[in-house]
Amino acid sequence: MLVVFAIALVAVIAGCGLGMALHKLQNARTLRLAREEAQEIIDEANQAVELRQLEEKERIQEIEMEMWTKVEPDMLKSEGRIEDLQEVANEKKAKADQIVQEEKKKLQEREADVKSQEQALKGQEAELSKVKDVQKSLNKDFVEKLTSKLGTSAEDFKNQLKTKMEEEAKLRSVRLAQEHEEDTKEHAETKAKKILGLIIDRFARPYCAERGIGAVNFPDNHVRKLFCDPAGANIKAVQDACGCDIIVEEGLEMVGVAGFDPVRRELTRRTLERIFKEKKSITPDFIKKIAENQKKELFKNIKHDGDSLAKELKLEGLNAEIRQMMGSLRYRYSFTQNQYFHCGEVGWLAGLLASELNLDIKKARRVGMLHDIGKSMDHVMEGGHAVIGADFIAARGEAPDVVHAVKAHHFDEQPSTDHAFLVIAADAISGARPGARRSTIESYNQKVSELQDIARSFQGVTDCFVLSGGRECRVMVNGKKVDDSMALDLSKKIAARIEEECNYPGQIKVVVVRETVVTEQTRKELA
Repeated sequence: MLVVFAIALVAVIAGCGLGMALHKLQNARTLRLAREEAQEIIDEANQAVELRQLEEKERIQEIEMEMWTKVEPDMLKSEGRIEDLQEVANEKKAKADQIVQEEKKKLQEREADVKSQEQALKGQEAELSKVKDVQKSLNKDFVEKLTSKLGTSAEDFKNQLKTKMEEEAKLRSVRLAQEHEEDTKEHAETKAKKILGLIIDRFARPYCAERGIGAVNFPDNHVRKLFCDPAGANIKAVQDACGCDIIVEEGLEMVGVAGFDPVRRELTRRTLERIFKEKKSITPDFIKKIAENQKKELFKNIKHDGDSLAKELKLEGLNAEIRQMMGSLRYRYSFTQNQYFHCGEVGWLAGLLASELNLDIKKARRVGMLHDIGKSMDHVMEGGHAVIGADFIAARGEAPDVVHAVKAHHFDEQPSTDHAFLVIAADAISGARPGARRSTIESYNQKVSELQDIARSFQGVTDCFVLSGGRECRVMVNGKKVDDSMALDLSKKIAARIEEECNYPGQIKVVVVRETVVTEQTRKELA
């Protein structure tokens, strides 16, 4: 049984091996056939590609022939044109070569001429050198003979001649200076009037009609009762918040505001106007709140006004504090003239004057605008406003010549620059324009009384009349006590006394009138 099983197993193994061998043979044959078939396909593809390439090549040749047939006439024409141009170029090149050769020949001839001239010049220089040597020798002999005759040395003679020429030059310069000075004096007033007329005609800034901070009136009795409480707490609250005194009198519907600081007076006015719009109740807390709000708004307006004025005059680099102080001048008045608009006018006028005199226009506008900045601080600082303003702007980086012009515009120091005198002139023009400054009836009466008292205090004066709105003081004297020379001296003394004791804008003319009246009566005898 085992033997049979073994034989069977051997047979199976042998069969499997034979099957595998047959399978391998079959696979090898199949692979060989596939490779042969693939090679045939590749050969056919190569033949197709070669055939396709031959066809494409033939097609390209046909297209080239066709295109050549189309462009051949144009190409032939172009070739003919090229040949013509080549001939023209060759002709031009030949001409250019000929011109170059001619120019080279001329240049060579010119170089030869220059060399010959150089040789001639060297000969002339040698001759000139000999002549100079002879001239020096002659000059030396002449100087020796001249000095021997004059009995002095050559150096002393030179010094004498130099001194004489210097004296003649000095005399000539003095004479020219005197002639120029006389001519200037003769025509200075005419020229000055012409320039002033030009700049006044060119000045087109709007006129300011403001004459001071207006009064504050009670709108009705009800508001008056609300504000004027029996204890006076509301009035005290306004005074504490605004820093000004409040005056309310019986029988008057106007509230008086007293204080040295113009900004505080404006703050008080605004606060009162806002309070008087309240119809219900007025308390100290309400007043403090209103005052604080009005203060913020007022400071905002001051800053805006200062920036606007600097922008209007096209001034750059102004310190923020300087602009703030210029804005505060919006509420400062002098002789009823608003100083904010006055500074703007002086800035424009100074710039116009500078343009007529060929000076720095921007600097003239700058000093003109800043000249009265001290008036925004003169209520809290001692001294004249010109000095105060000059010190203020100097501490904030303004140039020394600008500081000098501001300080000198009222002669607190002697003016020494062109712009300083321009500011003085522009300030006078702004203050003297018709309607720029007005006096109240009280100030005018006081001015008239002061002028009359000063004039009548001198011996020989019989009466005094103030004319032309305070611009002229006409003094009448006793002709028997005051002669002509005394009248002249009297007018000077009265003018000097007015300058010392009175405060006034512009000028006051003093006229002394002396007359002698002789009377006689006739007697008719009776027949």
